[in-house]
Amino acid sequence: MKQTPNNPSGKGVYLAFINRLYTKMKKTRIAFITLLLMTSGLLLCAVLHPTPKSEKRKAIMQLLISCIETVHFKPVPVDDSLSNRIYTLYLKRLNRDKLFFTQEDIDKFKPYQFKLDSEITQGSFEFFDLVNETFDKRLAEDSVFAKDFLSKPIEFKSNEKIQLDYEKIPFPKNLSELHERWRKIIKYEVLSKLAETMDLQEKAKEKKDTSWKVKTYAEMEKDARSKTLKTYENYFKDFTTITGDDKLSEFFDVMANTFDPHTEYFAPEERKNFEISMSGQLEGIGAQLRDKSGSITIEKVIPGSPAWKSGELKEGDIFLKVAQGNSEPVDIEGMKLDKAVQLIRGKKGTEVRLTVKSGTTTKVVSLIRDVIHLEDTYAHAAVLTNNGQKMGYIRLPEFYTDFDGSGGRRCSEDVKILVKELEAEKVKGIIIDLRDNGGGSLQDVVKMAGLFVTRGPIVQIENREGKTKTLSSEDTAVLYKGPLLVMVNGASASASEIFAAAMQDYKRGVIMGSQTYGKGTVQQILSLDAPAYSTMKPLGSVKVTINKFYRINGGTTQKDGVMPDVSMPDPYQFVYEKEKDAEYPLAWDRITPANYREWDYPADLGTLKYLSANRTTNDTLFNLIRDEARNFKHERDSSVYSLNLDEYRKDSKQRAESNKRYTVISKPLSFEGIVLPDAPAMHSPDTNVDKNIVFVPQQAGSNEGVKYAGNFKMAITATSAEQKGMLADTNEAKSEKLWLKRLLRDPELFEATRVVGDMKQ
Repeated sequence: MKQTPNNPSGKGVYLAFINRLYTKMKKTRIAFITLLLMTSGLLLCAVLHPTPKSEKRKAIMQLLISCIETVHFKPVPVDDSLSNRIYTLYLKRLNRDKLFFTQEDIDKFKPYQFKLDSEITQGSFEFFDLVNETFDKRLAEDSVFAKDFLSKPIEFKSNEKIQLDYEKIPFPKNLSELHERWRKIIKYEVLSKLAETMDLQEKAKEKKDTSWKVKTYAEMEKDARSKTLKTYENYFKDFTTITGDDKLSEFFDVMANTFDPHTEYFAPEERKNFEISMSGQLEGIGAQLRDKSGSITIEKVIPGSPAWKSGELKEGDIFLKVAQGNSEPVDIEGMKLDKAVQLIRGKKGTEVRLTVKSGTTTKVVSLIRDVIHLEDTYAHAAVLTNNGQKMGYIRLPEFYTDFDGSGGRRCSEDVKILVKELEAEKVKGIIIDLRDNGGGSLQDVVKMAGLFVTRGPIVQIENREGKTKTLSSEDTAVLYKGPLLVMVNGASASASEIFAAAMQDYKRGVIMGSQTYGKGTVQQILSLDAPAYSTMKPLGSVKVTINKFYRINGGTTQKDGVMPDVSMPDPYQFVYEKEKDAEYPLAWDRITPANYREWDYPADLGTLKYLSANRTTNDTLFNLIRDEARNFKHERDSSVYSLNLDEYRKDSKQRAESNKRYTVISKPLSFEGIVLPDAPAMHSPDTNVDKNIVFVPQQAGSNEGVKYAGNFKMAITATSAEQKGMLADTNEAKSEKLWLKRLLRDPELFEATRVVGDMKQ
């Protein structure tokens, strides 16, 4: 609801919104200082009138909305429509499973549904405070109820059922109905643990396992309740660690998300995490951590890092305290993971002392922080040999870049090096794997596309004024001219879609896989740390959608994504959450195509589609993948479960038995091998195959009995350049071996080699 605010007073300052719809309401002046554009930096929002420190949250909210309204590609007017969006989305996020609010609570919130625009204008948080006060009250009541319910034996003989899809149930009318829903949810958790224990005991008896301690039903039921109680104690404890700032950050993020799914608020530490994900490197000790039942536990020690070099830390170790050099240690037991990580990370060259529990031993480990390279995020290459034909393979997990100009790696440069290495291997074709690649640097995707096409447009970008800019490759010479295949799936998004779309429009490469995510928008980061608010810093940042991507053929990748030329079955094809499934996505549309010339030697798509479809249709493994995809969808849609023990166990056993047939999909394929530089070279019986490739015999437990369409031999090896690195560095050798072995479980990749094999030079 629109409402003209009062003039500023000593207790607060009114911030007008620099939006065409709000020009007449402007009471103060907002200056926006553009420091750098998206491809190279940040935009700073500066408000010239400071607010008192006690009103920091008002400043953040009003700066946030002002910034978004000023630069967003298609801003939502700050009126009833935006108010309704914020109201709806915030309650949905906070009460996703309908476990915290009753209909009576919702009725109390309802008067604010169309008033939140006025709250933004006035800097009021009545709605936020009321909702969180109610949430905290319900949380305390739910915690007491859960503990009380789990203190007594639970019966599982009645024939009641539970609906686990919250969208299919109404809000509980009152507290009694709310706790009835909690009762069923908790009962379901205990039931699943009890059934699992009973199954394990039956198997132990069948195998005559004397190490298994046989328990009575009453003992197993009590253990199941005890385990569930521990789970819920940790669950409710996690809520108690959520600070007021955390709650505000979530509220601000919801406000940003109501403009589109990719406009987000970043609390200061979240901004750091975003930059890390874009650069693929951070400064710290090199240990990946997770919260395991309230304990900060090492999940993985990154090879080559300070943690790895020390030899004193290993997977499963628990961090108890953190000290900065000689300062007093901080106890991190029970601390939220992100806050503990903030203490452990730090600048290169600084000391951190960790009190670590390793098994039954507690010790203090001193480490000097360093730059950690997250190798799993970087481009990686291998050579795949199929019936004597070498194929180059490049896996690119994301379009990383040197985000802050500190000399970090850029994916475009890394891929360029790998393409040269693969050409030196005399490969017939190159496969670029962008599956699960969520995007990244726009600048780098344009440069990378230029490795495969001559100078010309790669992507078109439209701004909020409707003006179009074309980003083009400036490379006059094509680095690689051979057959090219790009692998995508439902999680390939943004920059991945730009690259795939450009290769498809130029007819330069064959796109293989399933329909992509459909993110066709450009974001820019805005800092809220205005000079006039220096006493309030840090205020955080906001990532705003400022432009929209369009293919060079004129269509946008927004919502519809990229359709593959050669379709592949995907186990998750029916359950991917895509752009079109998100709240408030921008629409699909079309603009004028760019002027470009198609590749002179396009692949014969009709023939490739036919040959691949013929193979995969007659291939047991691919038919299993299709069947598994349908099964995933069926299980997702089947959301009603029995709370009767016998019925539950019967249904579970039927599902487990039915799903056994899918285990073969994740086993190593039976027709390929790996070459490792420290393995002796063996001659293949096939004289057309490189003598340095080792064919590993089919191992027990691999997918025997699977019918593969086509009779062929397959092998994998590291590139010659990588092999030299492996021989020089045992750490690199270990990491490379693990990566190559993962490729053995990828049927789609090996079909990709067959598709490339079908291409003409």
